[in-house]
Amino acid sequence: MAHTMITMNTTAATIEQAADGLEELHRECFACGVCNHSGLNLHFDVGADGVATAAWQPSAAFRSYPDRVHGGVIATLLDSAIVHALFARGVAGVTAELTTRYLQRVNPADPVHVAGWVESNRRGVYLCCAEVHQAGLLAVRASGKFMAMPDASPPHSAA
Repeated sequence: MAHTMITMNTTAATIEQAADGLEELHRECFACGVCNHSGLNLHFDVGADGVATAAWQPSAAFRSYPDRVHGGVIATLLDSAIVHALFARGVAGVTAELTTRYLQRVNPADPVHVAGWVESNRRGVYLCCAEVHQAGLLAVRASGKFMAMPDASPPHSAA
């Protein structure tokens, strides 16, 4: 992956706490919700550099044609990776715009690796990127604009 990152002035523990609290709001998500057993069941790890990554094995249920995963499902993978990169910054992000470039088909028989990261923040609009790799090759890339949900805050435990 060739991309640039913004240096983050937070500790790994702070990143993990922010992401955990926001993921709690996201429990029913089609892509990554722990309570949505009909979805993609993605599990993201976020590195110290703020890049969110996941591996996913497509199933026949997500095909468009016999030899490829539906493009909308691939766009969902990219979107979700970016949202998790935003979670790591303490932001519950929503998609304002997502531009997706399909470079080659994504085969439903092979595992997929997705990564998302934040490039910059301009006046509350986060400029982000994501990539899908399969068999070591870049298959799909996306760039997007995301905004923080104004009413989102992590749930607080009762004292």
